[in-house]
Amino acid sequence: MAHFKTCSSSSVDKGWAWVILFGSTVEYFITVGMFKTFGIFFVEYQRKYSTTSSVISLVLAVQTIVGSVSSLLIMGVGMRYIGKRPLIMVAALFGLCSNIGNAFAPDPFFLFFSQSTLYALAVSCAHLPCTILLGEYFEKRRGLANSVANLGASIGGLAWPPLVVSLIGEYGLRGSLIIVGGLYLQFLPIGLLMRKIELDNKVPEIDEKQNRISNLVDNKIAKEMTFSESFDENTYVNKTFDENDDSLFSKKSLDEHSNRNEKSQSIEMSEDGINIKVKSSIKTVNSETISSVVQPKCDRDTSSKMDKPRHVKKQGKLRSICQTLFDWSLLRNGRFLLLMTSSFLVAAASALPITFIPPFAADKGLEMSSLGYLVAIAGASDIFGNIVFIFISDNKKIQRYHMFSIAMTANGVLCLFASFYTNFMSLAIFGILHTVLGGAYFCLINVLVVDFIGLNNIQYGVVIASVTKDVSIAITSALVGMIRDITGSYVGGFYIFGTCSIVGGLLLLVKPFVSVQN
Repeated sequence: MAHFKTCSSSSVDKGWAWVILFGSTVEYFITVGMFKTFGIFFVEYQRKYSTTSSVISLVLAVQTIVGSVSSLLIMGVGMRYIGKRPLIMVAALFGLCSNIGNAFAPDPFFLFFSQSTLYALAVSCAHLPCTILLGEYFEKRRGLANSVANLGASIGGLAWPPLVVSLIGEYGLRGSLIIVGGLYLQFLPIGLLMRKIELDNKVPEIDEKQNRISNLVDNKIAKEMTFSESFDENTYVNKTFDENDDSLFSKKSLDEHSNRNEKSQSIEMSEDGINIKVKSSIKTVNSETISSVVQPKCDRDTSSKMDKPRHVKKQGKLRSICQTLFDWSLLRNGRFLLLMTSSFLVAAASALPITFIPPFAADKGLEMSSLGYLVAIAGASDIFGNIVFIFISDNKKIQRYHMFSIAMTANGVLCLFASFYTNFMSLAIFGILHTVLGGAYFCLINVLVVDFIGLNNIQYGVVIASVTKDVSIAITSALVGMIRDITGSYVGGFYIFGTCSIVGGLLLLVKPFVSVQN
């Protein structure tokens, strides 16, 4: 495997950090921008396969579930054994295959493989490493970096809808999907830019028991050297282990060893009868005694491990794998659980309305070209919202979670008025306000993870935030599709968005009353 160049901690907030920000912005431009454009493909898939909205909604739901599972595996296994840079480059292959599969899908059920599985893997392999690298490369300007990256997503939401509408009109659904598939090959040069950063505070993983034994051995050797000038061998041994008696080293063990090696030890005496040269014998005692005393301890540990039943060993391996995938101690962090609960409630209301606005507008009788304009207008307002958060996300005068709570509550109120959006103008205003307010979730969630649990746990925090978001989107999107088929309208689905967003936004205000550890 090739060895890629890395950066030192001196690149934090400067230098190569800006290259990382550029690469992440382009990645957000592609993945999040195309996600916001899925509503246009949603309508086209319904027309091509003459299927219900619940089936296409279920495709989106399965996609988010696969994304959640793959995020856990990528974080725990992929980043450790493959690396962030290769994963981003692998995402190019998944993205290309996904769109080609969508183009030649014989029926809507094939989309569960091409769209739900391959596309989810492409997004997870590209989006998660870029997000974590942003958190590692930026400290003081972390809010700025996340807002700029999300600005790329907003520009994608503005640029892709009219382009996709134009491609569909010119080349049809199949031709446009093939062209869009080539877009994901941009992950290859993006991956080459993503250098790993070596932080100074990273400590090599050392087994706790070995570290404790090593320190104990060093202490014994240091004490031996201290007493060697004043005492002979027997006096030294008695003195040392009378003062420090522990389970690992015992005076009895050293006495037995001394008797076995009595012939091989010699002490040179001076003319006045004072022992002045005992270092050679002490060295013998040091090396052999430590090995003879420590070895039985290791043997006992080894034998105890050998005596363990197979099911105990399997449980130990399973526990080790689970610890690799996730830091389970975070489940005892009350504030982290509060943030994830809020994220679960507000994620769908922040991400899905822009997806359901095109089919919602189609039910109102709007033409295909108008649908593209609605998504493009929403994308333009999203750019404005991200520019606002660039300047206020690192503001110390107002807490970030207060910004989050206000934006989510306002977005929820906006969704509750969905029954009043009946024409192009009202839907356009709804799209503008929703993308500005709902965009706060994507600008602030990763920064809030660091604020709530610290930078050391950013990988696990970002992954769990991604999982809660995906599960929320999966459940809600399937539910909205079923409500549409039952009631003939998407209004009920928007009521769900509004209620969850208000509850999730207000829930975060109880942070000061929640302790860190439960």
